[in-house]
Amino acid sequence: MTKNMLAAVAVIFVLGNLCRFGLPWWTIAPFAAIAIFLLPQQSGFMAFLSGLIAGALVWGLAAVLADNANGGMLSSRVGELFQGAGRGGILGATTLIGALLGAFGALTGQMAVDMTKTPKKNYYGKRKRNGKL
Repeated sequence: MTKNMLAAVAVIFVLGNLCRFGLPWWTIAPFAAIAIFLLPQQSGFMAFLSGLIAGALVWGLAAVLADNANGGMLSSRVGELFQGAGRGGILGATTLIGALLGAFGALTGQMAVDMTKTPKKNYYGKRKRNGKL
């Protein structure tokens, strides 16, 4: 993992934890996009991976803390609604949703970085023939 990736994961994690207090559940996606726009990655896959890790950490930690606060009562009852899914299944599904939300937000930020870059000269299909264009 690169230094930029670790910094992006940390920024997304901090902003994601701050957004739990009074902001909608989906706000981790724009925060991930902004974080990756400010700290661009080497590739789209690295941006996706950093958003995936940060989103899983934020939502997984929030789900586990909320589950432990009520003794697992809510997750077990919600699991009964989904045909017998246990506590682990509900917490895993919550973590997966958060991970994908952060990953696609980060990928959006990386695509915005790629769109705003100036293309290299002679990049789009122009070839030099005998030293001439």
